[in-house]
Amino acid sequence: MAGKRPPGRQGLLLGLLVVVAAVHLVTCPYTKVEESFNLQAVHDLLYHWLDLDKYDHHQFPGVVPRTFLGPIIIATFSSPAVYLLSLLEAPKFCSQLIVRGTLGLGVIAALWTLQQEVRRQFGATVAMLFCWVTATQFHLMFYCTRTLPNVVALPVALAALTAWLRQRWACFLWLSALAAVVFRAELGLLLGLKLLLLLLGRKVPLGRALRHAVPAGTVCLGVTVAVDSYFWRYPVWPEGKVLWYNTVLNKSSNWGTSPFLWYFYSALPRALGSSLLFVPLGAVDRRARALLLPSLAFVLLYSLLPHKELRFIIYTLPVFNIAAARGCTYLLNNYRKSWLYKVGSLLVIAHLAVNATYGATCLYVSHFNYPGGVAMQQLHTLVPPDTGVVVHIDAAAAQTGVSRFLEINPGWRYDKREDLQPGAAGMLAYTHLLLEAAPVPLALYGESHRVLARVAGISGVRLNLTRLPPFDVDLQPKLVLLERVRRPS
Repeated sequence: MAGKRPPGRQGLLLGLLVVVAAVHLVTCPYTKVEESFNLQAVHDLLYHWLDLDKYDHHQFPGVVPRTFLGPIIIATFSSPAVYLLSLLEAPKFCSQLIVRGTLGLGVIAALWTLQQEVRRQFGATVAMLFCWVTATQFHLMFYCTRTLPNVVALPVALAALTAWLRQRWACFLWLSALAAVVFRAELGLLLGLKLLLLLLGRKVPLGRALRHAVPAGTVCLGVTVAVDSYFWRYPVWPEGKVLWYNTVLNKSSNWGTSPFLWYFYSALPRALGSSLLFVPLGAVDRRARALLLPSLAFVLLYSLLPHKELRFIIYTLPVFNIAAARGCTYLLNNYRKSWLYKVGSLLVIAHLAVNATYGATCLYVSHFNYPGGVAMQQLHTLVPPDTGVVVHIDAAAAQTGVSRFLEINPGWRYDKREDLQPGAAGMLAYTHLLLEAAPVPLALYGESHRVLARVAGISGVRLNLTRLPPFDVDLQPKLVLLERVRRPS
């Protein structure tokens, strides 16, 4: 059959996705504040089990509660490898890589299952190019190992999309309920638009849809309320609180706003790279259009919320990649017809190289964006492990890479409390301080502390055509590690 390819080639494509994700993980092993809840929750599940008093979220609950169901799943699958690392006495930080790698494998498994259905419906060439387009883009591979709520929901969303393509409507409805009710409420909009297409096309009667949707929603709601109320210690539906906070109260705008069309002129072009050029050509195919229209409508409707981030629409990127792969395949299949198709085929190959170059550049720049994680590693390198250390970690450090997986010395005390003012008497009780490199606060410790290390972070990127790569990364001190030289009187 035309759609067949030797199993060995498929294995190479799967290996490509895994290797690229692993490179992103190892190059940028630390995390940001947006990833902190899920990462800290997985840590606490692995290391504290049911001792809820030690859980991080009770001290730092965040703006809105999040579900524990995602962290429970990640902790379950990563626990054998984490246990093995503990037997080998490997550094605790290795467990963070295992946890993030476990999530990444979950995303890649969902992408691979989607690819198999693309292979069945569109052919082997489209499926192959879908893998290459995905692997050479930056954002999806970079985010797939990051414990963002959107990424934790991504495998479920992709599984629902695959069920939709396979016309397994009951499975689609149950997975949609799980995705929207438990993990990310906005997926109710994206997957609801796909359901609307089914209803309008009379592929699924309304009564049959309700027979699955109502019990699916009820079961998922009951599970998340039961589990999360136990961990949060009060009755709560986390995603319901998030939905109320972001949409009804519109409090997400406190974290910045963007123009209405920002997703279209900024987020999607950056995420898709030069593959965006092939999406309109792929949309000529009716099957690709059926995939694209709900995703475009979702992005358009979601643009009504003023606060925008690329990760909010990450679920749509694989769909755009399918359309781009279909457009690329059209040019390659018609290679022999005219010189225009030959040029188009060369552009298909060249655009993958452009994507890979752009992705490598973004990865290199992102490497400098986690000074908090670097500072914690320097603390453990510069201070002997048998020293009595009580370290205070300020917000700037906690938001740029510090996690509980970096608390690798059980004899030390790590404190992230936020109710102490710089220079206050209570700050002198700490043997070490990890602070933002701001002149005014640092001046308060001039006599009581000495500088152990200054940690640089990225402050900008400048074009420089006189060198390769043709840009300069501007680095400036972001954090300072201080050591107390005198005790408080």
